[in-house]
Order: sequence, then C-alpha cells, then structure tokens
Amino acid sequence: MPASANEFLRFLIKCEALKFGSFLTKSGRVSPYFVNMGELCTGEGISLLSGCYAEIFQKHFAGKADNLFGPAYKGIPLCVATATALHKEYGVDVSFTYNRKEAKDHGEGGVLVGDTYLEKRRVVIIEDVITAGTSIEETMKMMSENPNAKVVGLIVALDRKEKLGDGKSALQQVREKYAIEAHSIAAIEDILKFAPEEYKESIKAYREKWGVEC
Repeated sequence: MPASANEFLRFLIKCEALKFGSFLTKSGRVSPYFVNMGELCTGEGISLLSGCYAEIFQKHFAGKADNLFGPAYKGIPLCVATATALHKEYGVDVSFTYNRKEAKDHGEGGVLVGDTYLEKRRVVIIEDVITAGTSIEETMKMMSENPNAKVVGLIVALDRKEKLGDGKSALQQVREKYAIEAHSIAAIEDILKFAPEEYKESIKAYREKWGVEC
C-alpha cells in the first residue's frame, strides 16, 4: 500500500465513500462495509486518489507501460487524473484512453476516445473497486480486438479479496487468466485498520468466511 493511501482511506471515510454497517452486495452477501467511489466528486478527493494510482504505477510499471485505459464510466476521470498526476509528480508523460458505451457514428466516430491506439501501446487499466471482475473481462475483450493495444497491468483502488466460484479472488483470477500484473492501492486488511471499533469484529468474521489470501 502506498504511503499516501493512509490519507486516502481517511478521506474516503470523511466523505462517506467508505461506509460501515450492513450492506447487501450484488453477490447476495451481506457486507459490513461498502465503498462507493462515485462519492469522490471534489478536486481534493480525485487529487488524493490519482496520486495513489500514480504512486502504484511508478512502483510497478515505470518503463513498462505508456498508456492508461479507463473503462466507462468511472474509469474515465480516473485515467485522466492519473495521467496528470504522473506528469506533475514524476515527470512521466503517458497517453490515456477511455471508451464510450456506444460507438459514435459521426465526427471522429468509434468507441475509443483519446489515444486510439494507432501505434503500439503498453496499457495499464485503471479501475475503482474489483469484486467479481466482470468489467475487467469486458475491457480485456475490447483490448484483444485492437492489435496495437497490449495490456500489461491493472491497478484498482480497492481489492475486497473475496472468494469467487473457484475459491480465488477477482485479482487472482485476472493475474492467472491474462498473465498480467494486478495491484491495488488498498485492500480489506487496510480498511480494517481504519474501521470503527464496533465494526471490526464483523469485518474480521466476514473476512474469515469470504476472504482469500493473496
């Protein structure tokens, strides 16, 4: 976890993007915490988050990637802000790309916006929270259709580290299925450190029941 992630997690709690209680997830599980990155809608919040993404990028992908891809919709501001943070903080200039949900049939047309991969690019996908990995599969399918886009990695804000059908987490599956690096800014064990005392036992119990080690 990057050093700046501690400040980031505190901010998530402050702006109520990270909540504690009882929340029904898409998987049908009742989680003692919930993360909604959509609550990060201020300059301060996106600055903190993009700084963390940039720090992870520099640690794991410096010299190995030259493009950031942000899946629509939440990934769009994330990849743009991270590209900005990389240039401002590290002097690293990478291109960024994002997709439309539907192809545009006028103007420049197509699905991709920004760097449309007319030349070869080594791509790092920027996502928010990963649980089941469905959006990653969609992104990888899209990238496989472009011969100039080679995905080399994935960075997510939060890895819940929950078991899927095969007993592995989404991040573990991504690493194994696509043979790419996958890293997170923070994970469930980091959230546990910042959780109010009255929720720590329920988070530990949830982790014991549904968690994986990775």
